[in-house]
Parts: sequence; C-alpha cells; structure tokens
Amino acid sequence: MEALADTLADPARPSFLFGVTPPREGTSAGKCREICSKFVARQRALATDGFIVYDIQDESSRNNEKRPFPFRSLLDPSWYAGLFQAESGKQCLVYKCTPNTESEEHFMSWLEEANRLHRHRAFNLVGAASSSQEVKGPSVEESAALLRGYGKLDASKRCRFGCVTIAERHAQKHREHDNMLRKIGWGAEWFVSQGIYDPDAMVELINDYAALCRSRGIVPKKVLLTFVPCGRKKTLQFIKWLGMKIPQHAEERIFRAAEDPTTSPVEMSCQLNRENLIKILEGTSGCGVPLGLNVESVSGYRDEIDATHQLFRDLQCILLDHRGSPWMVRWYDVPRTIGEQHRARGLSMGSDGDMVAASESQRQMLQEFQQMLASAQATVDSARGAQSFQAGQAALCAFGGAAVASSVLLAGLFVGLKMGGK
Repeated sequence: MEALADTLADPARPSFLFGVTPPREGTSAGKCREICSKFVARQRALATDGFIVYDIQDESSRNNEKRPFPFRSLLDPSWYAGLFQAESGKQCLVYKCTPNTESEEHFMSWLEEANRLHRHRAFNLVGAASSSQEVKGPSVEESAALLRGYGKLDASKRCRFGCVTIAERHAQKHREHDNMLRKIGWGAEWFVSQGIYDPDAMVELINDYAALCRSRGIVPKKVLLTFVPCGRKKTLQFIKWLGMKIPQHAEERIFRAAEDPTTSPVEMSCQLNRENLIKILEGTSGCGVPLGLNVESVSGYRDEIDATHQLFRDLQCILLDHRGSPWMVRWYDVPRTIGEQHRARGLSMGSDGDMVAASESQRQMLQEFQQMLASAQATVDSARGAQSFQAGQAALCAFGGAAVASSVLLAGLFVGLKMGGK
C-alpha cells in the first residue's frame, strides 16, 4: 500500500482524508478502541486515503468571545491515530501544535514515540493560536527543521510534513500565499485548509498562490480543501469562533431550510458545500495547483456527524469527475481474524495504565495487516465516468471478511482508463 505521505505529496493525484478528534483525556484504552472501531466500521464504505487526527488547542487567546463549546483536553493524537492504523490498515496525518510542547526536547521525544512506536510518517505542524499566546515549545519553523533532521541519518525514520492554510487570512492581509511559499522553504509538502464556507476567498488564495509559484519557478504543493456540515446555530457560532467566514446569504440559506419540510439546515449546508467546491474547481481550473479533500464535523451532534459521510462521497465524486477522466474505486478484503484478534486484544486492555501495551498490540496488528495486503488480490468494484455525480454513488459491496474501500489506487486506475480523456 502506498504511504499516505507519498499520496499527499504527489501532485498527479488528489488525496481524500476524513478528520477526527481524539477522545477526552481520561478515556480508557478499551473505550478508545471501541470508539475507533465503530468509527472505522462506518468509514469502510468511504474511499479515503487515510485520516486526519487533530491536535485540539484552546485558542481562547485568539478570540475574546466565549467559546460556544467548552474546551476539554483530549488524548494525544499520535497515540489515537495509531489505533486507526491497526484497525483500518490506513495511515493517518497527525496534527501537532508544536508551541504547546514544553521544549524542543519534549517535541523530539514526542516525535520519536510517534515515529518509532506508533509508526507515523505524516504530520501537520501547527503554530500558536495567536501571536500573543505565551509558548514554551518550538515554532513551526523550528519544528520543521527538527523533523527534517530527525530522519537524515536513518532512512527508516524519515518523516514528512505539511502545514495549514487559511483563506480568511489572505482576504484580510493578502499575504497567505507568501506564508505558503515560506513554509515550502521549510520543507512543507502539502497544505490543509480551514473549513470553507466562502469559496471566493479560497479561489483568490489558490490563484495568487499559483501565480507566485510560477513567478518563482516552484511546483505548487497540494492543497486539501476542508468542508464542514452545519445544522445548528450553536455550530454556526463555533465555526465563526474558529475563524471561518460564513457569508450572510449562506447563513440565511442554511437556516431558512428549517421552514421547508422537504429539507433541513444540515442538508442545506451540505448542498452549499457541494456548490462551493464546484465554484472553487471552476474558479481555479488550469492554475496548476493540485487539490484534495478533507471532510470533518466540528460538533458532536449526531445529524451533523452523519452528514459528513454522504458529503464526503458527493465531494469526492465532484472532484474526480471534474478531472474529466473515467475513474474507479478499488476494494481489498481484510480477513476477519485480524480485526477480531485486534479488538479482542484491545478490549482486554481496559485500564488507563495500559496505553503502552495497547500501542505495542496495535503495532503488531498493523504489521500483520500490511503482510496480508502484500499478498492479497484487490477486487475492482465499480468504474465511473465523467459527469457521474448526478447518476448517484458507486455501488458498494464486500466479499467476505471486513471489506475496506481504498482510494490509494485511484490514480493508477483512472489514469490507466483515460480512454481519450484529457
């Protein structure tokens, strides 16, 4: 299986990720495994390349307004991401807010554990919530240098990283494209956007980024566009609190849907997300910036969480159809014995003090899974052509065991099936 970092850094193909946050601090290892297992069970029907596991920070220093949802400390994203690798066979992009570490030494210790114990190779380095925040750990630039140096003497340790990009900053100061090139100079190989409800700001940023790359003779790095459902005014308040801009007309359209018996606010927000992706694709067509997708929920409301799954399918179809070449989803079987053994081991480690033993179990299960994939035959499930979004989603079927959908091989398949497409 192609490494997630390789797919993220590959400009020739899109990348598809699904975002998740770790459970609260104090959640037992057994409960964490149960949460992860249920999440992955739903994700099997989605052709994701992997998952984003966020490092959530307070961010109160950035915003004087009261946080709509109270901040609660969460478990280490690296540890939790390791559960996803063992359970799903897919790798994770692990976020790390580097200034929140205690020191450079503490960051390096975290990186060593993330790399050696949890086997992560892809990271997103995030800075402080605001310039006024008092920090102890290294900056993003300093962390990037540490991460690059970490794998220089040992290729097995090599890690790769990306950064975030925020269109709202560009709309205000018109310098975000400069920030992106500076981070590329530090070694960043991809960017993940903040949630998007203002497509015009993202179109302007991508086009300015593309123009600056051309003027400097630099190949643009991939930008993953993030989309978030919103079905409640409290969620809307939180989205705004996080710094995402929602135009007034979009806000009115979302909540006007509450008066329509045929739809709902969360469904209307997903429709807006679909329209916004189309606007971004049309507005940046031909600029040369490779794009990918990330979908997440910022709340714990069931309808908003449920909406992310169909939204992911819809957005993936829109992006792939926009490329103009036929494409297909490919499947592989995960023998039930591996998943069952993994769950049995994990659920037997229910105490808070068993994190290290649980991590060792997850690493062993991942190795078994990767050995199985090396000899397994992939099954082609469905082929899709351009303009297929309106015709519906790909048929999903499983062949014994626990089937997993993968877009890891999408590039080779839809390039190989061009049939005269551009």
